Amino acid sequence: MATKKGSADGEAAPAPPGPSPTNPFILVPHAVADLQNYEAGGGGTTELVPVTQAVREELAGTLRETRASLAATLQSYPNLLSTVVLRLRETGIAKSHRPLNLIERAGLESAGHAHLDEMLVGSSAAGLQQLEQVIYEGSTQVLRANISAIARIEPWTRQKRNPEGSLALRQNGSALLRLFRYWNDEATATTRANVLALLELLDVKFHVLQGIGSGLLLKLEDLDHVDDPVLDLILDHPGIRTASTEPLVLTAATGAPAAVATVAGLPFFGVPSAGLPTVSVFDSGTAAGNAALAPWISSRGSYVLPPETDHVHGTAVASLVAGGKALNPTFACPPCVVHDIAAMETAGSPLAVLAERLRDAVALRPDIKVWNLSLGVNAPCDPDLFGELAQVLDTLSDRHGVLFVVAAGNYLSAPRRTWPPDKTMTADRLSTPGDSVRALTVGSISHADSADTLSLAGEPAPYSRRGPGPVFTPKPDIVHHGGNVHTPWTGGQSSTRVLAPDGATYASFGTSFAAPLASAMAAHVWQSLEGHPALQANPALVKALMIHAGQLSGPAYQGWERRYFGAGLPLDAMSVLFDRDDSFTMVFEASLIPGAWRWRKSNYPIPAALRHHGKLRAEVIMTAAYTPPLNPSFGAEYVRANLELGFGVEDADGFKGKVPLLGEEGTTGYESEQVEYGGKWAPVKVHRRKFPQGVAGDVWALNAKLMLRAFEPPLQEALRAYIVVTLRATDGDTRVHAQGIHALQARNWVQHALPLRVPIVV
Repeated sequence: MATKKGSADGEAAPAPPGPSPTNPFILVPHAVADLQNYEAGGGGTTELVPVTQAVREELAGTLRETRASLAATLQSYPNLLSTVVLRLRETGIAKSHRPLNLIERAGLESAGHAHLDEMLVGSSAAGLQQLEQVIYEGSTQVLRANISAIARIEPWTRQKRNPEGSLALRQNGSALLRLFRYWNDEATATTRANVLALLELLDVKFHVLQGIGSGLLLKLEDLDHVDDPVLDLILDHPGIRTASTEPLVLTAATGAPAAVATVAGLPFFGVPSAGLPTVSVFDSGTAAGNAALAPWISSRGSYVLPPETDHVHGTAVASLVAGGKALNPTFACPPCVVHDIAAMETAGSPLAVLAERLRDAVALRPDIKVWNLSLGVNAPCDPDLFGELAQVLDTLSDRHGVLFVVAAGNYLSAPRRTWPPDKTMTADRLSTPGDSVRALTVGSISHADSADTLSLAGEPAPYSRRGPGPVFTPKPDIVHHGGNVHTPWTGGQSSTRVLAPDGATYASFGTSFAAPLASAMAAHVWQSLEGHPALQANPALVKALMIHAGQLSGPAYQGWERRYFGAGLPLDAMSVLFDRDDSFTMVFEASLIPGAWRWRKSNYPIPAALRHHGKLRAEVIMTAAYTPPLNPSFGAEYVRANLELGFGVEDADGFKGKVPLLGEEGTTGYESEQVEYGGKWAPVKVHRRKFPQGVAGDVWALNAKLMLRAFEPPLQEALRAYIVVTLRATDGDTRVHAQGIHALQARNWVQHALPLRVPIVV
C-alpha cells in the first residue's frame, strides 16, 4: 500500500461502517443558470525570445535545409503538399503561443501534431518560399511573437514516417499506413486519391480499415513479396504520415503468463438469478461443456474455433465475471451473466483482424453496455502517440455508448519489479489498448501474500503494467485483484482462482483477472442507473463513479504512486453509489461551452459538522470524466478539449481555488509541466486535499471551464461532464451525510437520488 509518509495527511480516525443504502449519492442535473459568461484573458503577442535579425537568420537557415531535403519530393509531387515540422520552444507549446497567424500568412495547411513540441504543416514549394519571406519580414507584434515560438523547421522525413525501417515491414509481412489529414478537406482528398492510385499502379495488395480514428488507415499485405524499389516509392510518398508493422494482440500479454497451480475441489456457481446484468467477454471463448460456467453463458458469438483457440484464457476470464466470489470468497465482486465471444486465436490476432471482429461484435449487441477486454500488445505503449487499437475502442464507445474495461497488461521480463519500485524503469509501462482514453483501464494489486510471494497484500502486483499512458495521460484508472505471484514465477495459494475449460480449478495471475472483476462491478453500477428520470446511464458517468470509488477506498496517493495504483481499488458496487455516514457526495451533470464561459455551482452546501469556527475542516475528494472530441491526426494532441476543475471560495474578488491550489505542481508553469504533473488534457480529473486544521471561507463553489485545442472546430453542442464531489469528515463524524442533505435542501437545487436501485451485495 502507499506509505504513510507520502500518501496520507496524518493519522485518520477509524472509519465508520461502510456505505448505507439509505445514503445514495445525490445527482444535481445541469441548470442553465450554472453557465456564466466572463472576460477571458488574451495572449499570443508576447515574444518568447527577442526576435533579432540573428534569430530570423537562424530560423530561416533551418527552413532552407528543409527545402533542400524536400526538393526531390516537391518536384515529383508538385500538386501535393509536403509536410514540415515546426518544432516549438518549450515556452511556445501552449495554445496561446502557437504560430497560427504565421501559418495563415504563408498559406500553409495544418497537418496536425506529432510529439508535444511538433506542429505539422503541409506546404507547396511556393508556400515554403512565402514562409521564408514572412520569417525575414514579419514585423507586426503577432508575427514577431509567432516567429519567437518556433525553435526550428524540419522536414517530415522517412525516418519519422517509418522509424522501424522497411526491413521490419517486410519481415512482418504487413504494414499499417496512416495518411495525412489536412485542415483543408480538398487537400486531404487529393492526397488520398494519389496514394490509392499509386498503390493500385504498383499492384500492392491493400485494403482500407474502417472506423479507426478520423484519418485514413490502410493495411498493406504480402510485403515480403514486394521489391525494395516499390516499397521505397510508397514510403517516400509525401501523403504517408506513418508506416508501421501490424501488432499482434495477445491474451497472453495480460493473463496466465506462467506455470499455474491446480486447486482441489470443483466449483459451484449455482444458477444465475433473474435480472442480473450482462458483461460481454471478448476473448478466446469458453468451453461449452463446462458444467459450472455453462448456465451463466447467456449468448455466444464466434469468430474462431479450435484448434485456433483452446478456450483457456476466455474460460478463466468469464469464470471471474460469473463466479469471482464463488472461486475467491474474499473478493467482493457481484456475479453477472456472460455474452461469450470467441474472437482471439491462442497464438494472437493481427490488430486489423481483431478490430474488424470487435466492430462487428459490438454492432450486433450494442444493448450490452460493459465489454471486458483482457488482451493487449506485449510491449509498452508509445509515450506520445495513442495506439491504433485504443482508437478503435474510443470510436466504438462513442458510436454505441458502451464502456470497455481493459486490462493494463503484464510485464513479464526480468528483472522483476519490486516495491517500492525503481522509478527509472520504463519497460513496464502500460500496453495498448490500455491507453484508450474512453476505456476503464485496470491494473492489478495483490490481495494476499505468503512467505514466498513477490509482493505483499495491497501492493501493485509485480507483473502489472503501470502508467502513464501517452502524453502522461493518467493510467491505469483503477486496480483490482489479479492474483499474487509465488517464487520463482508461478501461481499458488495467494494467486487468483479461475476455471479451466474442463471444469478444473487452478490458481494463476494477470491483469486479465483484475479486469473482469471490475467489469462485473461496472455492469451492476450501470444497471443501478438505468431508467433514471433525470439522466441516461453512459460510459463517462460509470467511469467517473468507478474511479471516484477507488479514491474513496484508499489513501491520497502521490503522483508517482498513481501510476501503479490508479485512483485505487473500488471496494464494491455499493461504494460506487452510496455514502458512508461520515461523507456527503454529490454528482453534477455539467454542460460545458468552451471559450469565455464557465460552469459554476455557488453557495455549495456544506454539512454543519464540517464547519469549525468559520473554516471548512474536511477532506475534499473530486473526480470528473468527460468525452472530449478526439483526432489521431494531432498525435500527442489527440484529446482536443480540456476541462479545468476547481473547488474553492467565492467572494467579492472572485473565485479562489482550494482543490487544487493555484500554483501547486501541474497547475501553472509551462504547458509541458502542466501535462506531465497536472494531467492537463486528460479526460479524467482526480483531485484530493485534506484540511485537518480547516480552511477559511463562507461561500464555497464548484467551478469548471472548457478549452479547445488550436484548429479544433467549434462544438456543435455543449460538452457533457460528470463531476463527483465528496466531502468527508477528518474525525469520522457520522452526522455528515444527514447534515449534507439538510444543507442541500436549503439551496433549492434540483436534485435526485443517483441510483434507482441498490446493487446486489455479495
